[in-house]
Amino acid sequence: MDRAKAAVYLVGLFGMVTVGQAVGLASMAGFEPQLTLFVAGGLVIGGIAVRSLYQDCYEDFAVFRRHETLFWAVVAGVAFYLVSVVSLFA
Repeated sequence: MDRAKAAVYLVGLFGMVTVGQAVGLASMAGFEPQLTLFVAGGLVIGGIAVRSLYQDCYEDFAVFRRHETLFWAVVAGVAFYLVSVVSLFA
């Protein structure tokens, strides 16, 4: 799989987990105005990924084709974020 396309999937996953984490925090702590920003950020991130997948246009993510180290840094960051979120709600 092309690294740019894989990065789009990772960005989409990151956005979905961000929204899920905000909903989980809201269920524990009640609605707080800061969580609105959290949800909005996750929706924007997810929306960018969905737009890229829908249009089959990965030019916004072409930097991951040129820089393999940057791609693996994003993979590590998303993996760390997922593990952190899962351990927080487990």
